[in-house]
Amino acid sequence: MARQQRDKDDLDRAAWVQAHLQFERLQTHLPEDAVSHVAQEVVRRLAFRLPRYGAGTDGPTRADIIRFCSTLTAADDDPAERFIRNLRRAGSSAHTIYLSYIAAAARHLGEQWEEDEISFAEVTMASGRLFRIIRGLRYVLDRDGPQPADSRRILLAVLPGDSHTLASEMAADLFRRDGWDVDLAVGEDHDSIVGRADTTRFAAVVIVANAIRDIATLTRLVIGLRIAAPVAPLVVAGKILDAPDVAALCGADAAIASLDTAAARLRAITGLAPPRDDGPSAP
Repeated sequence: MARQQRDKDDLDRAAWVQAHLQFERLQTHLPEDAVSHVAQEVVRRLAFRLPRYGAGTDGPTRADIIRFCSTLTAADDDPAERFIRNLRRAGSSAHTIYLSYIAAAARHLGEQWEEDEISFAEVTMASGRLFRIIRGLRYVLDRDGPQPADSRRILLAVLPGDSHTLASEMAADLFRRDGWDVDLAVGEDHDSIVGRADTTRFAAVVIVANAIRDIATLTRLVIGLRIAAPVAPLVVAGKILDAPDVAALCGADAAIASLDTAAARLRAITGLAPPRDDGPSAP
């Protein structure tokens, strides 16, 4: 019943609320420059959707975009949510909203930010609201995403700048022994990791981070992955979990705290059973 209602409304209310709470936590727990980087990530990722997917799409007028941006920087949340709901009620598809309105609004906000026409507080507020909208529409947007060749394919990525890779390589081996097809990203930068998730649908993305000082870097990566892969579970592992509430702060779905239980934990997170072992074939 819940799934039927979600499909009808095309809005995942739980994801919408979680995105709102995450941006509130970020502004409370991270320094201003880190929050700025997260806001930039949202604006940049969404703005890039326009030239990539928007060719041939009948988009809104500039006046429409300016009006939408004014709701994104309004004093309260209601105008932006009402704007999107009115578009849906008028028959605009979620994909049109994403490719035309949201992408174009992100570009406009980015230009305003570059020209100092809007403040840091306004762009942070607007990026948080844009992120909340796409999280709410995630199941609809995911319908046209890349399809998996194998439901057991995962991405195991070491956080950019983290040089502790041995445990990640051991985890990759454990996952493979448990039947997973592992894409291992070691020594790759932020855009490369997000790019992998943008072109391949993974059953899960596991990010390994070890230094508590890298929470801001981890958060920015999770935000980018959320936009590229709206449905895949995002999991945090590594010594960074020694800090309190890391998964909640960065916006991950779950954490893997122990290498010994990593395979079983991943199965639980994804809801997949272990691979069937029928034993040796009869002669």
